[in-house]
Amino acid sequence: MTEGFELGVDLGTSHTVAMLRRPDGRTRPLLFDGRPLLPSAVHLDPSGRLHVGADAIRLGHADPGRLEPHPKRHIDEESVMLGDGATVPVADLLAALLSAVAREAVATAGFLPPATVTYPASWGAPRRAVLIEALGRAGWPAETALLPEPVAAARYFAEVLRRPLPVGASLAVFDFGGGTLDVAVVRHDGPGAASSGFSGAGSSGAAFSVTASGGADDLGGLDVDAALVDHLGKSLAGAEPEAWRALTEPVTLAQWRARRQFWEDVRGAKEMLSRSSFAPVPVPGVEQAVHLTRDELEAVADPLVRRGVAEAGAVIKAAGLRPDELAGLFLVGGSSRVPLVARLLHAELGIAPTVLEQPELPVAEGATLPAPRSASSSGPPSSSRPVSGPPTATTAAEPPTAAGGPPTAAGGPPTTAGGPPTAAAGPPTPLPAAPVPAQPAAGSPPPSAPAGRTGDDRHYAEPVDPWATGEAAAIAAGGHAMPGSPSYSGPSAPFGPPSAEPWLASDTPASPSEAEKPRRNRRPWIVAGAAAVAVVVAAGATLTWAFWPRFPSLDYGALGDPVHVTPAIPLGSAWKDAAIRGDRAYLGSADYDTGKVGVVAIDTGATKPAWTNADAGTADRWESMAALPDGVALFSETDYDTDSSQLVVLGADNGEKRWERTLGQDDIVYFSGDSAVVADRAGKKLVGLDLATGDQRWQLPDPEGTPAPTLIAVTTPADLAGPASAEGRALAPDLGDDPRLVQIGADRSARVVNADSGEVLASRANVARPDDEVIAHNGRLIVRGSEDIHRIVAYDLEKLDGDTIAYTAGSSKARLTGLTACGDDRICMIESLGYGDDQAKVVAVDVTERKRVWEAAAPDADHLVPVGEAVLVSYSTTTRLIDSDGKEVWNRQAAAARLNATNVLEFSKPLAGYADDPALAGRHIGDDPVQLGPLADVQTDTCSWNTSHLACATQKDFIVVPYAS
Repeated sequence: MTEGFELGVDLGTSHTVAMLRRPDGRTRPLLFDGRPLLPSAVHLDPSGRLHVGADAIRLGHADPGRLEPHPKRHIDEESVMLGDGATVPVADLLAALLSAVAREAVATAGFLPPATVTYPASWGAPRRAVLIEALGRAGWPAETALLPEPVAAARYFAEVLRRPLPVGASLAVFDFGGGTLDVAVVRHDGPGAASSGFSGAGSSGAAFSVTASGGADDLGGLDVDAALVDHLGKSLAGAEPEAWRALTEPVTLAQWRARRQFWEDVRGAKEMLSRSSFAPVPVPGVEQAVHLTRDELEAVADPLVRRGVAEAGAVIKAAGLRPDELAGLFLVGGSSRVPLVARLLHAELGIAPTVLEQPELPVAEGATLPAPRSASSSGPPSSSRPVSGPPTATTAAEPPTAAGGPPTAAGGPPTTAGGPPTAAAGPPTPLPAAPVPAQPAAGSPPPSAPAGRTGDDRHYAEPVDPWATGEAAAIAAGGHAMPGSPSYSGPSAPFGPPSAEPWLASDTPASPSEAEKPRRNRRPWIVAGAAAVAVVVAAGATLTWAFWPRFPSLDYGALGDPVHVTPAIPLGSAWKDAAIRGDRAYLGSADYDTGKVGVVAIDTGATKPAWTNADAGTADRWESMAALPDGVALFSETDYDTDSSQLVVLGADNGEKRWERTLGQDDIVYFSGDSAVVADRAGKKLVGLDLATGDQRWQLPDPEGTPAPTLIAVTTPADLAGPASAEGRALAPDLGDDPRLVQIGADRSARVVNADSGEVLASRANVARPDDEVIAHNGRLIVRGSEDIHRIVAYDLEKLDGDTIAYTAGSSKARLTGLTACGDDRICMIESLGYGDDQAKVVAVDVTERKRVWEAAAPDADHLVPVGEAVLVSYSTTTRLIDSDGKEVWNRQAAAARLNATNVLEFSKPLAGYADDPALAGRHIGDDPVQLGPLADVQTDTCSWNTSHLACATQKDFIVVPYAS
């Protein structure tokens, strides 16, 4: 049955997003290489195939001239040149992306559901014709509709967020994406109303119309990146002229790759600065990374963002409104994450904007909401110019005639007095009939070109997803397809059946199209050493960890019946999370409209909550939660007006508020001993608070200099021999067994501080920089030095003496990253030549004996989480488990988390921020996994666990599920 399914697609400049709504109303993103965002990049390989997404970008590192990272920016051009003189029509670049979406939709739903594809409201008929042509070439059916992006955003705002939008009220949509800025004012015209604007209905039949639109095709996140590169160039051109010349005037292929990597690192630093005060940027050919601060980002971005704010004001004025007459200002698009955007819009327009954790997704999800498709609806977008496109393209509301000839469009767009032209009226535009090609039989000739195209038109083969065929690695290595891989001559990709889930049946790696946990903008609070990647060790181990009697296999069993827990605040699109410590689960949720946050506490194994606090605190938005030995801490996001956030601590017994504190924008809280230690960035000091009362115990000035000091909590073997999150954060550390912190200052000094008294116990000069990787574990301070060659240096924490070089990288070019303890006296790290190194490896070193214990190949590894002396290695969406001897145990496009020093909880998919249905398995290292069964409708990135139960949020409530006795 296809009834009730709906697919929404936002074909963006930098990323493409597709959301699938099921008949029961559940909505979740399609996943590409395990991610909800498909990079809108297309690569033409030497054999003539078009590759899209992350594989296109990866292939572009090897051959940049064949990569087009942003096809949508060429919408006004007929074709783009890729490689050695090959020209590719823009419609075919877009068709390659749409084919990838269609294949993933078929793999997920079993068929291609009815779909709506969005486009900027300012696009005229010629641009829409290119999109229609691309959909036809990709084989999408006639029922596919087009919808302006701001109308889709308005549907999401009204229907999903349930924000007030009365009939007659208007919403401004500020879509700040990677490549463009689109601003529109959308009016709510009432149930089923026809209007002069582009109307579409939400689930209640409410129609929306675009009354004014504008924007800038040359303003987006890419332009902020370019401004940051120029800013860095002002200092690098003088200090490192040769390196900067190689980046700005690349000649060799290696220099082109370095240039692209540098831009990616700048973009990554920009994203980090949305949640941190400074970020490092590695510079190819320069030993030391340069640093960007948030102040620098905001100074560079300010004129660009102000240009966008001015454009928003102009569009609002063109709609005949004042900002205070709007019902809301909705920020969408990934670049709207930059805090400066919301702050300047609020300051200049006087209206507080609404922005979500994942602002890339609302447009695609809004497009899935039901809309009228009948010919009786108001007419389509019209243009005074004829549509330029293939004979099958149509801009009429009526479906094509049997003869295939579409009606012509006539008339010009309406205008608003004194303002720019507004979007024209019309329902979602249906496409002409375009058959979906069948899967060719083995050995059959390739399908012929679509009607209207000759063999002379085709300079390349069919667009494909290498992740689906396994060709990417072969092409990157030799520029040819793998032996036996299919070859096609037409541009339309056949939509094959969904593949079976191999994870449930065998050790075959799962499909890469699984959910990845999206980046969550969490306040950086630290619990007993989670500042460095969390470590798991146990004192006095003499046997191998896999067979250590203290940690035998857990008594795994099939997932038990879930206990459903009513949230303190009804679950919606706002923040929700779970945290388990010991046998107590804390379930938190917040309300967007009131800003209230609430918590429910329930003991694992119980059927009723221990208590509920529905009024724990109030803030614009809430961000994270930490379970403490005797309660739970809640953190709000930074308020745009005050540059501050709230910390609220509730007691474990009855949930009453014990204390509350206002934190500065960049403050970090460390829980250690009986204290909460605040790194007060504005005050340039450490402040020790009584964990039970919030009263100040002590304060200690920071060392002089910038950047701000780094603080590391000391861990012991007993601290983290228990459950940890998928990122390695310990879920139930012992805060009291070593209440020490280590502070690394800008002057390279290190000092050991007692968290309960503020006493400086030891200090030493010339130890490390604040951005060096440092951990403090089992009585040692472990530093990765990087002045000339990367090496590991160990100091005794008692006096910060005994500086022992435990390990030196194999070459002067090698980098050591991901430093973590992986045993009482073992340290694990990633040794590589930099990002994307296929020869990267994980190395385990015995610090006491100063020797390498084992090493294991780990191409593209970026994160380590220890499990005793074993280690979980992650690479974007892939997770590998390497045992204490360096042998690979598990390798999946999936997620795994530590339960204790020898037990792991395995998920069949990466953790996701949307409702998902992963299967679980429990594994004792050295034994076969025990299949536990599937979860249903769970937002897996909210999950927390102990060694017997799992707590997660669903779309309606929380569940607590047993999985082991």
